[in-house]
Amino acid sequence: MTVRSRLLLTLAGIILLMVIPAAYAVTQLQRLEDLAVDLEVSHAADILAVGQIRASLAELDRLQRSHVASPDRLFREGMDRELVLMRNHLELLTASLGEDATAGMLAVTDSLAEATRRLEDLLATGRRQEATTYFERVKPLADSGRLALNRVADVIDRRGRQAVAYAKDVSASASRTTTLAALVALLLTMGLGLWTVDALSRPLRRLSEATARVAEGEFSAPPHLPYDREDEIGHLSRSFGAMTDRLAELDRLKAEFVSLASHELKTPINVIAGYTELLDEGLYGGLVDKQREVLALVQEQTQALTRLVNQLLDLSRFEAGGLRIEPQPVDVRTLLGEVEGTFRALAQQKQIDFQVDGGPGLPEDAVLDHDRIRHEVLGNLLSNAFKFTPTGGRIRLEAAGTNGRLTFRVTDSGTGIPGDQLEHIFEKYYQVGDNAKSQGSGLGLAIAKHVVEAHGGTIRASSEVGEGTTFDIDLPREGPPS
Repeated sequence: MTVRSRLLLTLAGIILLMVIPAAYAVTQLQRLEDLAVDLEVSHAADILAVGQIRASLAELDRLQRSHVASPDRLFREGMDRELVLMRNHLELLTASLGEDATAGMLAVTDSLAEATRRLEDLLATGRRQEATTYFERVKPLADSGRLALNRVADVIDRRGRQAVAYAKDVSASASRTTTLAALVALLLTMGLGLWTVDALSRPLRRLSEATARVAEGEFSAPPHLPYDREDEIGHLSRSFGAMTDRLAELDRLKAEFVSLASHELKTPINVIAGYTELLDEGLYGGLVDKQREVLALVQEQTQALTRLVNQLLDLSRFEAGGLRIEPQPVDVRTLLGEVEGTFRALAQQKQIDFQVDGGPGLPEDAVLDHDRIRHEVLGNLLSNAFKFTPTGGRIRLEAAGTNGRLTFRVTDSGTGIPGDQLEHIFEKYYQVGDNAKSQGSGLGLAIAKHVVEAHGGTIRASSEVGEGTTFDIDLPREGPPS
């Protein structure tokens, strides 16, 4: 599955999870709307029917009185019409409420119809007095009709309250269910989203870490990258692995080339150095002062070239793992004395306050590679300190011991290193400022770092522009771990 497909499926799942509670909520709202419409229509129709029956009952009573007092065809037709209206509205109420609710009113209506026919018969035969007496006897039927109609109205009202209560229950249930469904959907959506984020971010984080290591010069593809995935991340991982293999091969070829070229350069350099010594000794005849001055410059540059070639060889061997240190017990104070003697003349020449101090707890001996610590670590650090410390400045080499560790600190009052460049000073060929580029190769600190780490130690730097630079070296006293 591709990353695009995974993202689309995740999006579809999230949409589905959010649509389900929304669809349920819409369904319940529609149900509530139907209840409200039914309540409005049915309840209103029932109330209207009750009102119509009540009006017909009152009109029937009036018409009966008028017909008894003064018989007339219009009164008779009016009574028949009201009875028909009453019966029609009762049929509607019966259909809505049921026969039990309207049975009393139906009985009263039948009695009223029968009384109306009886009155018409009496009046039609001219027995008005008898009709008047009969009317007085059946007049309470109107009151019975009103009472029966009130009971029907009570049924309508009770049914309305029940419908409202039911709608409230539906609303509360829908609210609870919708809230729970929305919460569950939210949790599932979060889980699905987190799963997708983890499925994509974890391999990308591994690739990012591997890329950072490649940027630092470690040309090896980690085995835990998702090489077996069939999506874009898997393709990227496999391409990254192939790239690192190629870079490792190129780096190896470069190291071999540098090593071979440096080794081949040593022979002609040694030949030049040998002949300059022979010329200086006068083996080929005497030299005038100007010639000796030029010869001294040639010897100086030959020595510089020799140091550069040796540094290139050492660095390439360190990177290839072919250069081993030779740790052995070393008298620490003797080592410090040798380093001090090496730079004492230079300090006097540049009028720099140079001091070497053995601090508290300094051990008598330590297991380390004497020559490499002296020349390639302390020598390189002090050479840089003298290079960047102006006349009248101060340089200190301090040594101390604590908890089975041997520490060195080199401080100077030189120009200092800008903060944005400090983290790069141990990189190959990296130099701070144009002045440094004209005075060195940028290999000294890289070699010093390799030597210190080969001893199982650490080296770090701190600096303030215009205030100076400090290098701290921490080494195990008993030598590098096996």
